[in-house]
Amino acid sequence: MVLFFEHTQSYGHNFETASLAYLNRYPNPYAKHVLSSDTLESYIDDEGRLRTTRLVVKTGRLPQFIKPFLGNSLNSWIIEKSVVDPKSKILLSYTANVDHRKFIKVEEYLKYSCDDGKSTLVESKVKFSSNFVGFKQRIEQWSHNRFSSNMSNSREGLKFVMNKLKEKGGLWYREKELA
Repeated sequence: MVLFFEHTQSYGHNFETASLAYLNRYPNPYAKHVLSSDTLESYIDDEGRLRTTRLVVKTGRLPQFIKPFLGNSLNSWIIEKSVVDPKSKILLSYTANVDHRKFIKVEEYLKYSCDDGKSTLVESKVKFSSNFVGFKQRIEQWSHNRFSSNMSNSREGLKFVMNKLKEKGGLWYREKELA
């Protein structure tokens, strides 16, 4: 059995602010579990879209029933691929853990889109799948529940970064001042 989690959120910030916040969301006070975030590749493709690949290292706690196999805490390496299309005002992102995939594979698909010019709609779909014989269903359910409960921190962290960008005028605003 594979579990899915779907969520939609609207932010009262324009697409430019929301997409810039997404790309700069770490560090923030709601993401203390994120140990590092490194950009592996970033370029503008032939269609004017920003393509970025990052490696994120996160730490977390494990459920009691799995500690005999993996220990008390776990660092996980996550690959994140994103595409920002400024013309259509759409950001697409795919993240997945690259380690511990027998234990649990978590894949997240995000779509940021311009809602009405003043706000941004974020659609999220997360897939949880485990191949850990004997614990598959328990691991998927635990991961699903944990993700659901951590969702508010993710939203608050993104809002925090958006508000900081708004306070500072955003990078695109400072570029206009320099021109």
